[in-house]
Amino acid sequence: MKLDVQSIQSILQRISNILLINGGFLDSPGLYTGETGLVLFFFRYARFTQNGLYREYAYDLLDKTQNRLHLDTPVDYRQGLAGIGSAIEYLVQYGFIEVNTDEILEEFDDVIFSLEKMPCLPLDELSGIGHYALWRMAGDSIHTDMILKKVLPRLVSRIHEKCMNPDVEYRTAAFLKDITETENPGMLSDMSTVFRPCRNRYPYGFEINTFNRYLEQFSNNDFSDPGMFDSGLQNGLSGFGMALTAELDGDDSWISLLPNDFNTE
Repeated sequence: MKLDVQSIQSILQRISNILLINGGFLDSPGLYTGETGLVLFFFRYARFTQNGLYREYAYDLLDKTQNRLHLDTPVDYRQGLAGIGSAIEYLVQYGFIEVNTDEILEEFDDVIFSLEKMPCLPLDELSGIGHYALWRMAGDSIHTDMILKKVLPRLVSRIHEKCMNPDVEYRTAAFLKDITETENPGMLSDMSTVFRPCRNRYPYGFEINTFNRYLEQFSNNDFSDPGMFDSGLQNGLSGFGMALTAELDGDDSWISLLPNDFNTE
């Protein structure tokens, strides 16, 4: 189904209204299904519409998300610190917010890059740490050299030990290995290209069937019950809104926050 610009803009307005009303009731601060996905959508939508009210709402949500974090917040990428921290780096690197990430992510770094905990973590969490490390090094962090020479070698070693299934491709792990061996963080100058192959499966940032189902429901005004939709970034309303916005302006850089390693249900 192909929609014209006016129809897409109308759907985006409906999505924003639903998320404004229901977005504050999510029970997770995480990236994939929690509040961080809404933060990304509203910063993106504010830029697209040039409406400062959406930007203010995005800042409020970001503050709320950070206030919900605590020492027991998991490290994992989908719902935990690694994904949230990566999203903050994305917002800074693509000019949505202006903050010093070395300051705002200082406690994230302490927890996520803990070498003592690394041997006990499962493979998915190790890969999530790796993706967060890539985002940190792609920015202007003063800790890039430390991450490159201290964190990555240990991380790559642990991932190699735990990756026992040769049929599973952990693209993040392969890329980390290349950077560690070459000691060249310059490979990360544009994170939107690092994980471009993930667009093969998620051309809209969505599974194609899910994208088409949402498109049909909204085109038919079949959204009377907002509860029928997920709100998050992965296959939810926030991601659907991001995908539709990319249809209009061509900026799909946000898909880099959905690496292949973590796109299995």
